[in-house]
Amino acid sequence: MHYIRFLKSPRLIDNSLRSAPSSLTAKITITTDLGESFLWDDINVIAEVVSHDGETVIGKGVEYAWKGREGMRGLEVVLRIPPRVDGVVRMRVRSVTEELDVRRLSEIVDRKGRSEEGSIVGVWSMDVNLSTSLAKVKEVQPPLAERVFQIGDGKALHIWEETGESIARHIWDAGLTLSSYLHTISPLSSTSTTSSKLPVLEKLLQEKSELNIIELGAGCGIVSLTLHHHFPQISNSILTDLPEASEILSHNISHLSIPDSPSRNFTTTLKHEVLDWSQPLPSFAAEKKWDLVMVADCTYNPDVVPHLVKTLKELTSEEGGKEGKGLVCAAMKVRHESEMVFFDLMTEARFEVLGKCRIPIGVLGGEGEEIEIFVFGRKGK
Repeated sequence: MHYIRFLKSPRLIDNSLRSAPSSLTAKITITTDLGESFLWDDINVIAEVVSHDGETVIGKGVEYAWKGREGMRGLEVVLRIPPRVDGVVRMRVRSVTEELDVRRLSEIVDRKGRSEEGSIVGVWSMDVNLSTSLAKVKEVQPPLAERVFQIGDGKALHIWEETGESIARHIWDAGLTLSSYLHTISPLSSTSTTSSKLPVLEKLLQEKSELNIIELGAGCGIVSLTLHHHFPQISNSILTDLPEASEILSHNISHLSIPDSPSRNFTTTLKHEVLDWSQPLPSFAAEKKWDLVMVADCTYNPDVVPHLVKTLKELTSEEGGKEGKGLVCAAMKVRHESEMVFFDLMTEARFEVLGKCRIPIGVLGGEGEEIEIFVFGRKGK
């Protein structure tokens, strides 16, 4: 899977003094989730001026050729602003080929009608106010970009991430694939699947009421936000990560629209907290019984895996008066053999695999990959 990214956020070039149309200019790249590899294939992308809601195209888009086979690393795109357009606009860049362009969240897992070669996730810029001076635009526009995934019934999941080459606060493949899977098993989803890949997890999410869920290493928060939107039984969701992720998590939580549900007759909580796996478990996490602990894209660094497993063990412990044992759902794309230490340590901590599945994802111009999703439970004493 590949992602279109803004290396340089769109900026306004004002040509009004020269009686020429103003324009938006940006620099994009197309990489894998960690940015470790550029798209090596040739494709066409289209850049468009869109309205504030990100959907209404204003004027005509401009196609550009990404020449990956020639070693392209970045691509400058320029869009002229149509005459008499004022107010707030945005730039959207996506694949011209519909079979490659990811528009619906379900398309990651459900490949019907999709290219088996791979997928490309498009990108939306932040607002650019055409009525604001150039200096003001540069001052107020933080370096964020948006991913939009349609989830049916005219609704969409909006996830903001940082622009540029940093990988810490981006969407990664395992988190996106897990979110797609959760979307397909939701009773609220119009694309709900009849095939059961992880029955233990599905039973918990669909049948238990007033669920308490905590996510470790939440990043942008796509997994928990998908869960909270799709499963009305969730009463308490806490997204945790290191302090540097707090701003993007707060931003994404504030933009989540949760649908009304007649089955939700209790107060819901959705918030983020700081949780460092190498430190003692904070009280907000230690004092609650968690039904489910979510982990996605967190095993790539074997140096921190012992701290991760320690935290998982503490969160699912029955000590301190907590009743019952929670499940752990872990999604990963194994990038190196050293990541297998995670399973060794989970076994030592008396976790057992209650369910697992593999979801293939294509890589345009490269070998296919797969996302593995595991459900763990604690063994009895």
